Amino acid sequence: MSFLDLICSGFGPLNAFIAVVFFYDLFIFYKNVIVKYFGDPFMPYFSSTASEHFQSCVFAICGNISAFLICVMVFVKYRQMRSIFYQQDMGYLLYWNNIAKWFGYLSAMGLFVISNVEGTAIIPVHMPAAFVMIGGFLIYMIFQCYFTYITSPVISLYTVFTYRAVCTAMAALCFVISFVCGITAFTIFHNKYPDLPTPRSWDTWDGPIYLHGSEFYIISAVAEWLCATFQLIFMISFEPEFETISLQYFLSSDFIDQENRDFFIDRNRYRV
Repeated sequence: MSFLDLICSGFGPLNAFIAVVFFYDLFIFYKNVIVKYFGDPFMPYFSSTASEHFQSCVFAICGNISAFLICVMVFVKYRQMRSIFYQQDMGYLLYWNNIAKWFGYLSAMGLFVISNVEGTAIIPVHMPAAFVMIGGFLIYMIFQCYFTYITSPVISLYTVFTYRAVCTAMAALCFVISFVCGITAFTIFHNKYPDLPTPRSWDTWDGPIYLHGSEFYIISAVAEWLCATFQLIFMISFEPEFETISLQYFLSSDFIDQENRDFFIDRNRYRV
């Protein structure tokens, strides 16, 4: 495929690129966790597996690339939904579409922060950023589910709404479980050993010290990985819709009049 063909193909491959970067990052640092035992090989936290120099560099590079691609994805989806609402005379949704866009940007910013600030280095910065990254994208997913439902079956099928709703519900459930069990694990450990730092590797045994709360840690780590997976699957669901959005004409698509491809909105009618 030539560069010109890629330009004309649209934004369809965008979400696949995000998935490729994610799984490449996952493969690199998890391989080093197993081979060199830099962390707990059984469902470690993302940040705990990227605390060594090599993993930290790879994690930061892939995280920064993913944050940029997610920003592009959020912007493309925002422009697509804005054009749909404009063409379908759904001006009342333009405001909420704008709000959803900023939650998507906020999630990407959280990913950028946690990619460059290790959890083992500055916990007060890393943990809130992780909460913003996952929580912000969950809110973004809820908005997109609502938009999908509103525009079905004219723009998309109800099965697409069901698919996205299931991913959103499962991601939200995993997020709550991960957050609650993570806090519980840290609380139990520090109540038992108030003078010890939070362990990087939550093995059941760490020398003579039994890591109290490790059971809750395992549940939290599993839920974190599942939450990220469901969010990634949700992103991939945009791919068929993005294929109709042309790079050549910048967000012109088959359900948009060509004369309106720049999507200039009458701001006296719709306030965005």
